[in-house]
Amino acid sequence: MPYKPVSLDHVNIFVRNAERSYKWYTDLFGLHTQDTMMFPGTNRLRAAFLACDPGHAHDIALFEVGEDALGPQKKQVGLNHIAWRMANLEDLAEMYKRLKAKDVPVSVSDHTVSIGIYFSDPDGNGLEVYYEQPRGEWLRERPFSEQGAKGRFPGPWDEALQPTPAFLQA
Repeated sequence: MPYKPVSLDHVNIFVRNAERSYKWYTDLFGLHTQDTMMFPGTNRLRAAFLACDPGHAHDIALFEVGEDALGPQKKQVGLNHIAWRMANLEDLAEMYKRLKAKDVPVSVSDHTVSIGIYFSDPDGNGLEVYYEQPRGEWLRERPFSEQGAKGRFPGPWDEALQPTPAFLQA
């Protein structure tokens, strides 16, 4: 029997300033700090390991590469965004309000089986928070290539909804 992974688990991203990113991610997402590493011989943060669930080793690791590091480039090979799945539509609405309160620029896309809010971290790394309907409510077999009814996710983002998914926009 061929083997396969159980799931996609964590992401490790490079950031210009680990302390700044650590504060941003923990403040915005309320993540649990599992561990930190300092630059040798200093009290300066080099890396942080953060988790949604304190019982999990980590969901995201932040490693400092320095203020002069180039940021992500649009339309280049590489990671487009990291997505954080929310438990329900109400939690997504709270995250949307939190992003707006912090003046984080966002775009919102209705994917017919899910709704995503797209934004960037302080280093320009693409992020998404989203809610996905249970599989039994998708109303189709192919969730992305088949046309489907939009507007199934009313919320505070109604005016910000984009007709084209944010990650496909120029």
